[in-house]
Amino acid sequence: MRAGSLYLILALGVSGASTLLFQIIARRSLGPDRWGSVAILWSCTFLASQVLWVSTTQTLARHISEREARGDGWLAVVHAVHRLGLFLLGGFVLLVLLLSPVFSSRLFAGEAWLTAALVAAVAGYAFNYFRRGLLTGHRQFARLSALLITESLVRLLITAILLGLGAGIVGPAIAISAAPVLGALAVRPSPSASSGADGAPFDLGHAMGFALPVLVCMACAQAMANGGPIVIGGLGGPDAHVRAGLMLNALTLTRMPQFVLSPAVNNLLPHLSRIAAIDDRRAFDRFAGTAFGLIALAGTGLVGGTWLLGELAMRLTFGTDAAMDRVLLTVLALLAALYLLNELLNQILFARGMASLAAAGWVLGLLATAVGILVFKMELLARVSYALAIGALVTTVALASAHLLTSRTRRPTVPTVPDSTTP
Repeated sequence: MRAGSLYLILALGVSGASTLLFQIIARRSLGPDRWGSVAILWSCTFLASQVLWVSTTQTLARHISEREARGDGWLAVVHAVHRLGLFLLGGFVLLVLLLSPVFSSRLFAGEAWLTAALVAAVAGYAFNYFRRGLLTGHRQFARLSALLITESLVRLLITAILLGLGAGIVGPAIAISAAPVLGALAVRPSPSASSGADGAPFDLGHAMGFALPVLVCMACAQAMANGGPIVIGGLGGPDAHVRAGLMLNALTLTRMPQFVLSPAVNNLLPHLSRIAAIDDRRAFDRFAGTAFGLIALAGTGLVGGTWLLGELAMRLTFGTDAAMDRVLLTVLALLAALYLLNELLNQILFARGMASLAAAGWVLGLLATAVGILVFKMELLARVSYALAIGALVTTVALASAHLLTSRTRRPTVPTVPDSTTP
């Protein structure tokens, strides 16, 4: 477990640095206005991909690891999640076709081909996240780390080459669309035989029973994490694309520690599920408490560091025309810190089979965000930033309350097998 966490931390550090470099190169090459279109494509891609495909990844991760812990077969899980992924992809493509005029006119400023790039990118991530789920479920973290590094470096390399050839916004758009498939093709799971025991049946209905609440969680979470630039671009007004690009740059800078820690937090689910499968309550609580303390410490450092150095880092990274107020940057850093805590609380509730409670907490937070956007009387960028942070805080309170209140009703358990629970 420790080796796996180390692999992921190193990989996510490389991936985060590559992502930041991708944005620096693209913004400086394209300028604020043309970069705004790419920023909205980026936000739409990751919002849709994480909403749709994290649910399949988490379903694979939880149920493969849980069945391996019990000595049951897991191939039925893979087949069911594969069918679920095809169903979700078909629904997404149909929705984009129906809304394509809105995408082209409101979000992409008349660049209709960017809608096609969005569909290609999200379809590529369907394959990418399915492979991540297999690797996570089997705890093949070295290979998962290689996939994450390859994907981010491919995106950076394609962008640099095409921008160097004068491709304009076509270059980053192609890179965003191609990187998920190329990254996943470069890393295959190592062979892992399914147990001969069939275990309980697992079909599409079982997959949807877990995946749909996770999908609701991710829809709300990604609306908070990546929806800011889309909201700004969609509401329009003078320089909307410029402000949307500035919002993405600020989110990227303040979320750098989140880029490193967030996938590592999500990959705690197999371990938590294994502990839950053997019914060891004390080990589960000890592991969850340690992880929560570490994430809270990292979040405190993130907020404090942004308050001290955020303005300077923003100017040095993205240029003097990308300046943002220190208070506003700190609000976005608080959003990132709360988001990390919420992801950990997700994993705890998912492992305990309480994904529906987690979904309810996220819906409550998203409603708080929507109310804030409508009610706050301030400049659009500030209004969206404060509303997102308040929504994340409401979600934290709701998820923590759900876990603590239901923990009191759990019966005491005795470990059935020895297990190490050090993160």
